[in-house]
Amino acid sequence: MLERRVLDYLTCKERGTVRAIPDSFEFARADRPAAGRLIVPGVTPDDHPGLTFEEAGDRTDVAWQPPRGSTASREISLKSASSIRGHLVDISRNRLLSFESILEYLMANIVMADKNIILVEDQPAELPFDLDGNPHRHTIDFRTTSSSRMRVAYAVKPEDQLVRDQTIRKMQALASLHAPTFADKFIVCTEAKITRDYGWNAVDINEARAVRSQAYCDHVLEVLLGIGRPIEIWRLQEQLGDESDVWNAVLCLLFDRLIQIEEPRRRFSDASVILPLIRH
Repeated sequence: MLERRVLDYLTCKERGTVRAIPDSFEFARADRPAAGRLIVPGVTPDDHPGLTFEEAGDRTDVAWQPPRGSTASREISLKSASSIRGHLVDISRNRLLSFESILEYLMANIVMADKNIILVEDQPAELPFDLDGNPHRHTIDFRTTSSSRMRVAYAVKPEDQLVRDQTIRKMQALASLHAPTFADKFIVCTEAKITRDYGWNAVDINEARAVRSQAYCDHVLEVLLGIGRPIEIWRLQEQLGDESDVWNAVLCLLFDRLIQIEEPRRRFSDASVILPLIRH
């Protein structure tokens, strides 16, 4: 079966090879800038996603507003010989989030890719706690707030550093003092929860959302509802002929919870099987 799939992929379907792009080909146009937002200064509300390119048109009162700075309680050092550090854009809130390791980068993407989460805070104000009778202070890596107003504090740490850093003991001490005032739950996340497949799937979802075309998402959903059965993404790509646009639309629809994807914690590929849900 695998050999037949590979043969079909490489030869019969000419997938994985360089193919000519027809003159009539045109990518779907994103609705909004990939980062920042288009606003009418003094008019567009802070919580608004901004104007679309179509809405902005040739208006002279429209300005591009860059992503707002991180609200982190401390500045992270961007120089490190042992970990990746930097900032990424929280698409929904047009704000920068900081990360100090690849695990934190993936964790940030995972919570951003969850539609149920309405607020992501990186490095909120440090909290006091006692450990073995000695006072300490600790800064949580992330705090999220869900649509049901549940707040969760996350400590992101590699498995092999838990004992040395006493991460679990620290989180237990923090929970005993600061739940539910600071957060309802205090959770430690390692690579056992933040798997590479799960994390990079979330990165893919957020990258697709950044260049979302709502009209094309609606088109892909209508096609899926018309098919009415599970289908591989690559078959849908072949049917519609727009590989990149179909991929982006599928991931946006997954974020919207309008489709299901088979084994969502395994790495997405164009062989992944998807199923449309009934539109509410």
